[in-house]
Amino acid sequence: MAPQRGFRIGIDTGGTFTDVVGVRSDTGQVFTTKTPTTPSDYSVGLIQGIRKILQETKIRPSEVTGVFHGTTVATNAILERRFENLGLVVTAGFRHLLELGRARNPGAGRNGSHFAAPLLRVPPEALVPPERVREVRERISAAGEVLQPLSPEEAAAAARWFREQGIGSVGICLLHAYASPGHEVLLRDAFAREFPECFVSVSHEVIPEPGEYERAVTTLLDACIKPRIKAYLDRSAGRIEEALGEVPFLVMKSNGGVSTAREVAKKPIGTVLSGPAAGALSAAYLGRLSGHGRLITLDGGGTSTDISVIEDGETKRASRHHLDEFVLRLPMVDVVTIGTGGGSIAWRSPEGRLRVGPRSAGADPGPVCYGKGGEEPTLTDANLVLARSPLHLAGGEVKLNKALAMRAMRQLAQAFGMDPLEMASGVVEIAAWNQAHAVRRATVQRGISPRDFALMAFGGSGPLTAGLVAEYLEIGTVIVPPFEGMTSAFGLEVVDLVNDHALPHLQSEEGLNLDALGRGFERLEREADEGLALEGVPPHRRVFRRTADMRYQGEAHEIEVDFPSGYLSPPAAASAIERFHLLYQRRYTYNYKGRRPAEIVQLRVNGIGLTDPPTLPLIPAGEESPEEAYKGARLVWFRELGGFADTPVYYRERLKEGNSIPGPAVVESFGSTTVVFPRQEARVDRYGNLVIRFRADVFEKRERAGRPTGWHGVGAAWG
Repeated sequence: MAPQRGFRIGIDTGGTFTDVVGVRSDTGQVFTTKTPTTPSDYSVGLIQGIRKILQETKIRPSEVTGVFHGTTVATNAILERRFENLGLVVTAGFRHLLELGRARNPGAGRNGSHFAAPLLRVPPEALVPPERVREVRERISAAGEVLQPLSPEEAAAAARWFREQGIGSVGICLLHAYASPGHEVLLRDAFAREFPECFVSVSHEVIPEPGEYERAVTTLLDACIKPRIKAYLDRSAGRIEEALGEVPFLVMKSNGGVSTAREVAKKPIGTVLSGPAAGALSAAYLGRLSGHGRLITLDGGGTSTDISVIEDGETKRASRHHLDEFVLRLPMVDVVTIGTGGGSIAWRSPEGRLRVGPRSAGADPGPVCYGKGGEEPTLTDANLVLARSPLHLAGGEVKLNKALAMRAMRQLAQAFGMDPLEMASGVVEIAAWNQAHAVRRATVQRGISPRDFALMAFGGSGPLTAGLVAEYLEIGTVIVPPFEGMTSAFGLEVVDLVNDHALPHLQSEEGLNLDALGRGFERLEREADEGLALEGVPPHRRVFRRTADMRYQGEAHEIEVDFPSGYLSPPAAASAIERFHLLYQRRYTYNYKGRRPAEIVQLRVNGIGLTDPPTLPLIPAGEESPEEAYKGARLVWFRELGGFADTPVYYRERLKEGNSIPGPAVVESFGSTTVVFPRQEARVDRYGNLVIRFRADVFEKRERAGRPTGWHGVGAAWG
């Protein structure tokens, strides 16, 4: 059921805090709060967050028209590697599919001698050992022809075998099941009869695409997390109904959309890595609203930083992603993640160099300044020692102990024979270099110049380092949105319902059959339309997006290309193929146009149920001087100024349109802190964004001086 206009609640459950955003759809007024996350039962923190924001806003439960939820439960369940109760059904002869894995060889197909992957490698540990893999005698060709039928008796015997072994979660992945799913359906039905309490995932429903290894891994992970996700969503839905009555409960997915909790429970793997997707979508929406269509996001959290690229106001998508050592083949918002966040630990490597991350203090014990037993200094401790962060977080709910942070920083500094303040500054600068390198991976390595974009920074730690990251990359503009500490939670308020449908479809551009291509897209659109109808989306709010995965003949890596809706004419198809050549050229700096035919490998359709995103109200206009927002001043350490400098501090919530804040300055809000560095100036736009720009001559001086000012006393580490 699609939510109606009214008071909508977005809840993003993180490792330490659960962020809550409430939006009045009619006025666009935004309310924010935080509540501690409850790892023993995440649904407790969720309902506490709902009750807290209702209490603070005086909103009646009957006024709530939808709850949107983003969660890391699925991601955490995989990272905890609880796979002991997991089994797999495969085609006979493929028992060792998981152990063999896939030799990652991006160069194969371009020439016979180039291998990008090492010949000797240690494969990841198999999700399921061979003794928990059951083979069944059946065979289907790549074209979907049944070469050897699967007998109902063998399917039933397989289900009974898992029941006898006490294996409660099973993935079914038969060879070429995406082309003809009948045998997988036969097995699923056998489990329903013989072992109904078993949680079963079938590959043609999870990922109906070629590539049996990725299909098996993704299907197994879906089966593995099903019990936990279903129980969590059931508890959450029950608590929400008890508190609010019957309201839509929608859950964020990694593809950039939401679905009902009931649908998500059927394929929970779709929620993995959905948190970064919400942040990227929020940034895209806020960028479109304020006239910034080309953005690089810097979403700095407690353990990691997520980076995405937005062009023409839209996020980019990817069809595969790495989580830990597992390759997931799922449509998702394209995000690059590194282990640099507020809780990242600063440490001395065996080579005698300073490193920041990827090890993290997490939520428990957390940074040293939390006073919960942490001993190794973190990025949060460094910012506190430099007085860039306040002595509390979350509006005063979390007190920080600066003396403990200084003591830990002093101990690290002694290992290098350095001053603790110099060391703290180095920790911040190396963290910023790590983030800048990740931005390069997301841009330069894909044929994009970061100088052509603005940097949008949010999250608890992103705005603290964004000014340095932008300087290192020569990005001239940094944008820090309102409610920057809860941007991902706000992103839950602006997403549509999105379902993905895919169909293998191999055709060369030479002799392209447009009728077959059109029929494939139409079939997927019918499936997408039926799915949206089941979720309660009215017909006038259903739209469809067509894309195809394309590659050059002989290659194994694809690029997703947009195709037009409706009748597919020869000029329209030719235009799409030309777009593939251009995208390939942009990513790899060359293409094979005219030398090697392009191929269509996979058709995709996104079924989109449009929701009504809020329109943010304009903030009041003010004078150039932000006197009304002035909180006071404190001594803050900046390398550019040779040490501590008297630095003004401002309340973010009291800033007005037109206010100008020259650096150095600190802007504090409920969920985050923004540092305006020397040589920078921030202005407040009509939506409350902090738009930070560099002085005109900063990059010219850098060009003359060579490398940007940074800290290299013990060697910067590229996360």
